[in-house]
Amino acid sequence: MNGNGSQISFDAIRRRVLSVPTLVALLAGAALLAFVLWRVFDFDWSELWANIRGVDPLLYLAGAAVYYVSFWFRGLRWRLIAITANTDGQDGKTIPGATKMGGIILMGWFANSVAFLRLGDALRGWTLHRESKSPFASSLGTVLAERVQDMIAVLGLVFVAAILVTVSGDAEVPGVVVAAAVGLVGALIIGLVAMRILGMRVSRFLPSRFQESYARFQHGTLSSFRGSNLPVQLLLGVIGWMLEIGRFYFVSQALDLDIGFGVVMFAALANAMLTTIPTPGGFGFVEGGLTGLLVLLGVGDTDALSLTVVDRSISWLSVVLFGGGLFAIWQYRGARRRRGRGESEHLIKSSTATSPEGQTRT
Repeated sequence: MNGNGSQISFDAIRRRVLSVPTLVALLAGAALLAFVLWRVFDFDWSELWANIRGVDPLLYLAGAAVYYVSFWFRGLRWRLIAITANTDGQDGKTIPGATKMGGIILMGWFANSVAFLRLGDALRGWTLHRESKSPFASSLGTVLAERVQDMIAVLGLVFVAAILVTVSGDAEVPGVVVAAAVGLVGALIIGLVAMRILGMRVSRFLPSRFQESYARFQHGTLSSFRGSNLPVQLLLGVIGWMLEIGRFYFVSQALDLDIGFGVVMFAALANAMLTTIPTPGGFGFVEGGLTGLLVLLGVGDTDALSLTVVDRSISWLSVVLFGGGLFAIWQYRGARRRRGRGESEHLIKSSTATSPEGQTRT
């Protein structure tokens, strides 16, 4: 991405994927995962392989289907956020529809799955900027606003899941997960309040060339929480996360595991929080953390690892495959449009230069 956020291409993602920090993060994740698998858990490799081979394909596909349906609801919510913030300055007239916005989110998740430091969030802001002619900083502000709404929805659902686990008596709720959710949401809300209170005074400490961008970023973030659309946005966020919980439930059923819905719900939401770790797809940290949490919730070691591996084949590997494919198509079509516009402008200039009206009198 260049200085004004006008271009994110295959080369930018390739450089980030092959960068030293990304490789170090992958090695650290692999080391952590290896330590957890060989030193912490007691599982049977042959049983693990038998569980994976015995997956019910229809239930597995049902899990994948509800997962990808969630992108439409997320796209609709992001569209409402951008319209509420009026990022395009035209009351949302140039903001793409829910399906296209969902596709942009999928591409962003693809970039986050293969690159370090959440490049996908910048990709999403850049793509919305290009598609809607909105300022890049304002578009990026809506991405932050969506993240905050996500964590608010996750926190509410974590409390519901904790109640279900406690009432059912399936396991003891790990307080550290609830505390982490509360702490994360609290930090985000404090950040928004500070942004609101301090306002543009923050920009005085920035170089002059960044002051306008900060103002637009602040507007895109804070304005997203105004208006009558906020309850609908929060509801759409809850629907999106319930569909992700549905993915985890169908995967557990595909493996024929007898797990209470409260446990499924709690584990799926904890999985979502683990993916916020700014490493490629949270590799190593998600697998080790989710497997450990499932064991704490009463799932056997081998079954816990089986569930984690099969679920990650949807929530990570399929995102790399389908999100990467969509990104490639998007880049190809964008390049064709730019070439077409360039050729049209060249023809117009040539026609003007050779026409009698365009000739210079002597």
